[in-house]
Amino acid sequence: MTVWDTIYKDYKEGGDAWATLSEGIIPEFVSLVENYNFPLRNAFDVGCGTGKYLRYLQSKSFDVSGVDSSETAVEFTKDALSLTEGIVCADMFQFDLGTEKYDLILSVSTIHHGMKSEIEKLVGDIYKALVPSGKIFITVPDYQSAIERNEFEGQEKLDIKTYASQEGPEKGLAHSFYDKEEVVILFSRFKDLTVSLDEIGRWVIMGEK
Repeated sequence: MTVWDTIYKDYKEGGDAWATLSEGIIPEFVSLVENYNFPLRNAFDVGCGTGKYLRYLQSKSFDVSGVDSSETAVEFTKDALSLTEGIVCADMFQFDLGTEKYDLILSVSTIHHGMKSEIEKLVGDIYKALVPSGKIFITVPDYQSAIERNEFEGQEKLDIKTYASQEGPEKGLAHSFYDKEEVVILFSRFKDLTVSLDEIGRWVIMGEK
């Protein structure tokens, strides 16, 4: 059982809505979907969770699919979408996204749960999986905001700007943090890149292949 499957099982049984489980859909995402013409309308969610983003996209006539490391989250998403296929339980860093399949790939509060070398490879896989002119919508946490909230106290430092919680639901799980310059470098192969800091200290990243 993964860390996140434990969290989702607890949530399913009436426990706390940990982290972003209680969060609504980010307004910038709605704006992207409403204002860009997606010719394929084929979307993939890396870390689909309860399926709220895919459910929204489905209501906008997208074909949707996704991956999550939690079997319980996959069940949530399948139920939300009334789908039996296309939602896969797997490690996002090992999952094969394919080549030129999607015109939208999103990942909200997910891809930072790993080492930076893993994240860099995943971003490359995301780029490869997009069709030309396909869009990304991805968030990663800001390093300075985390410092200001004293998030690293009592955590184990695994690498530069990468830490593991020593207690709580995400105990032992790697969390990588970024400053803006690092984000720009990480996503440098994407054109029309926009990087903005939201109110809870995440970099909101949008770009095009």
